Amino acid sequence: MLHRMVLAARTTVDTRPVALTSELGSLLACCLQTSVDDVLTGGLVVDAGLLLEVIEGRSGDLCAFHRLAEEDPRVFDLQVLEFVPVLRRQFDTWAVARTPDALVSHALASAITEKRAGSFAVSQHVYQVLMHGVIAETPPLCEAA
Repeated sequence: MLHRMVLAARTTVDTRPVALTSELGSLLACCLQTSVDDVLTGGLVVDAGLLLEVIEGRSGDLCAFHRLAEEDPRVFDLQVLEFVPVLRRQFDTWAVARTPDALVSHALASAITEKRAGSFAVSQHVYQVLMHGVIAETPPLCEAA
């Protein structure tokens, strides 16, 4: 059955734009490969030490992705904000974007750090940031609704 998971986490890696050639690039490449292998679609937003993600796929594949993220030493304070069945996908690719300065939300960052962020606020932020510029994206992995 198809599910959507909304995640928020903090990261130990440098998330500045210049970091794409170092550990951040490696982390994103891992996520990208897992998404392609398991047909996981959605979006990941890199936001000043935070990783925010909306991801869709089969329940078992999402659980396996979550386990990998939990075991990754570069990721900590991983929060599953939503894990729900859905009728159809909203994404046909997996993409990553960086939050532009104009869209930075200090209130959302504080809520995530204090573990009081809601899935709606995080998913809306991810959707909004993805519309403003994607760093990397897979080819279409499936047909979205």
